Amino acid sequence: MMRFPMTVLRVVTLAPALLVSFVLTVVVCALLTPALGLVAFLAAGGLLVALALGRFEPQAIAALTRSRPATAAELQVMGPVLAELGCRGIDVDALFVRRRQTPSTPVAVAIAAGAVVVSPGLVDATYRGGVTAAEAAAAMTHAVGRRRAIRPRLELAVLAATMPWRLVVASFRGVARAFAWLPFMRLAWTLRGVVGVICIVQSVAEGRAAPGILGGAVILLTYLVPAASRRIEATAEAAADQLVVSLGLGAVLAGLLRRHGHPMTLERLQRLEAAAEPPARPRLHLVHG
Repeated sequence: MMRFPMTVLRVVTLAPALLVSFVLTVVVCALLTPALGLVAFLAAGGLLVALALGRFEPQAIAALTRSRPATAAELQVMGPVLAELGCRGIDVDALFVRRRQTPSTPVAVAIAAGAVVVSPGLVDATYRGGVTAAEAAAAMTHAVGRRRAIRPRLELAVLAATMPWRLVVASFRGVARAFAWLPFMRLAWTLRGVVGVICIVQSVAEGRAAPGILGGAVILLTYLVPAASRRIEATAEAAADQLVVSLGLGAVLAGLLRRHGHPMTLERLQRLEAAAEPPARPRLHLVHG
């Protein structure tokens, strides 16, 4: 299997998102009155610059992740977890809690420098004893490991800049789920590559190569972007698992995931439960006089 640098994979996934988001922003601003559209465009650009410079981080994290800073009671509940992380060299400077939780809400996400966003379910389970401090620490360590593996640059600015793209993707996914019961929908999506080739050939034959190539490029991206996203996910998960194992929390995380029915491959289970090799004992050399 070919290995691609994380930078290349990130460019493949982010470039279309940034381009589409920019075009959508320009279109929305163009629909406004000239003065209001210019003000909105400049305000959006200024906000991105401020986020890139590290300004408004708490507010940006709360808005982009739909979370809020942890309350005093939540910090008291998560205190043993944060202490456990600190003892293992993982410093959490700010703790945020999601405002609402859905089945797809991740348990913990590391964002910006030293901030972690956790689900309200994790706080509640820690308070009630359903999750131990070590298990919660393992979940948060895994989130930190994922971020270290991806090494995002200008993270908050990029997340804010690609918000239009994510809204469009969410809308299309909702429409696709609504019409997924139609028999020809899955077949049409499967045959999109054939449609792209026909589009290019027909456009070139008619002397209109540009529209055909553009349509073919869009269809090609529907293959490349998901493939790059899956590769990023697999690489980040493996690196995060390695960090958890190196801190002695691999078996703890494996037990937590197994108890909650999280699907795991045999390879990942073996990776998490791999015992760290004990340090080599010094050899004693006998010196004969």
